[in-house]
Amino acid sequence: MRTLSVGHTTLDRYEPDLLPGGSAWYGARVFAALGARSSLITAVGPDFDGHDAAFAGLDARVERGRATTLFTNTYGVDGRRVQLVETEAPAVAVPPAAALPRRLDVAFLAPVFGEVDLAAWVPLARLLSRCVGVGCQGWLKRRGAPVAGRPGVFEVVPADWPPAPEALAGVDVACLSEEDVRGREHLLDRITEVVPLVAFTLGKRGCVLLQGGAETHVPAFPAVEVDPTGAGDTFAAGLLFGLALGRAPADAARLGALCAATIVEARAGEGLVRLVGRT
Repeated sequence: MRTLSVGHTTLDRYEPDLLPGGSAWYGARVFAALGARSSLITAVGPDFDGHDAAFAGLDARVERGRATTLFTNTYGVDGRRVQLVETEAPAVAVPPAAALPRRLDVAFLAPVFGEVDLAAWVPLARLLSRCVGVGCQGWLKRRGAPVAGRPGVFEVVPADWPPAPEALAGVDVACLSEEDVRGREHLLDRITEVVPLVAFTLGKRGCVLLQGGAETHVPAFPAVEVDPTGAGDTFAAGLLFGLALGRAPADAARLGALCAATIVEARAGEGLVRLVGRT
C-alpha cells in the first residue's frame, strides 16, 4: 500500500507540553501504523525543532517556513471544541508531479487552516492515485478575533467555504463532521451532489455514509475517551485505507471507527502505536 497525506503538521498545546498533531500528520501516521508506505507533504517552522521524531517512519517532505501552526483545543461537556490559534505555517506548495510518488493507492488532502489549495491539489492527486480523499474541516475554519488579554492568540471561527463543484470533481471520498457543518447544513448537500462517497461523522454516535442517495449508519467503537483531538482525522485515514484494501464502504468505515476509538484513549498521537497491524 502506498499513501500520501498533504497538510500542515501542527503543534498542539497540552500544558506544559507541545505535541505534534494536524489532520495530515494523523492520517500519515495511521497509514504507516496500518502497514502502508506512508508519504507526507507538510510545512512547519523552526519552532518544530525537537519534534522531528514525529516524522520517523514516514517518507516526509517537510517545508520549513516562518512558524508552525500552533493550536490550543478545549472541549466542553457537550463535546464541542473551542480552538485557539497562535501561529500559522505557510500554505503547502504544489510540487512538480515528477517529485511525488507514483501509483499511489490513497491521496489524502487534509488541511487544518486552508493551507491546501483544493483546486490545485485535486488534479495532481487524481493523476497519481486511484483514490482521492479529502478531510474538509481545514477549509471550514479561519482566524477570528484576538483573545482578550492574550497577545498573539486568536479565536478559530467558521469560514465561508462554498466549494466549487469543479474543484471537488476529482474527489472520491469526503469526510466532515457535524461540528464542521453546524449552522450551515447546506454544505453537506453541496458536497454529496459531487462526491461519490461522503462520511459524515457524529462523534460517539458513529457516522453516516452517504452514497448514491442512500444512507448507512456505522456505529462508533466503545472507548474510554481521554482526548478527542484527531479522532476525525484517524477515522478518515482508516476509512480510506479500508477502501484501498477493497472493502465495502461500511466495512472500511468500521476500520475508521476502530482507529478513532484507539486515538481518543490517549493524548494527541500517543495511542498511535496501538494501531500497528490493526487491519
